[in-house]
Amino acid sequence: MRKPQGLSLIELLIVIAVLGILLALGTGYLRSDRLAVNQAAQSLAAQVTRARLEAIRRNEFVGVQFLTGGAGGYVVFADQNRNRTYDGADTAIQTVNFGQGDWAQVRLTALTGPAALVFDPRGIPQDFAGTAVTLGDRAGTYTKGVSISPQGRASLP
Repeated sequence: MRKPQGLSLIELLIVIAVLGILLALGTGYLRSDRLAVNQAAQSLAAQVTRARLEAIRRNEFVGVQFLTGGAGGYVVFADQNRNRTYDGADTAIQTVNFGQGDWAQVRLTALTGPAALVFDPRGIPQDFAGTAVTLGDRAGTYTKGVSISPQGRASLP
C-alpha cells in the first residue's frame, strides 16, 4: 500500500517563507500613501486639461494657480481681471488643498517654474514657459512628478 502523497512539513515551511518574503516586498507598491500620490498627480494633470477646456467653453481666461503654503494645493479659477494670478476678484472653479480630506497623505514638495498657468479664450497658454510640479507622501519616501509643457499640456513622466 502506498502512502498518500502531499507536502512534507519542511516543504510547507519553505512555501510559507517564500510567500512571506514576496508579500513583504510587494506591500511597498500597494501602500495607500503611494496610491494617493499617484491619484493626486493624475488628478492635477486632468485639472490642467480642464482649465483649458473651461477657458474655451466659457470664452474667458481660466487658469491654474499652484499653492505652495502648508501642504500645498491648487486652484482652478476664472481670471476675470486678467492679471494672470488668482486673487479675490477671481472666481474659483475648484480648490484642492493637499494635507487634508481625500489628499491627507499628499504634499506638494516642489514647484519649478511659474506658479500660475492661464489659458486665453482660445485655450492657448498666456506667457507660460512650462513648469514641473512634484507631489510626495507625508513621510517623504515617494514622489511623483507632473510636467506641464509651454503649450499647457500636462504629462506624468
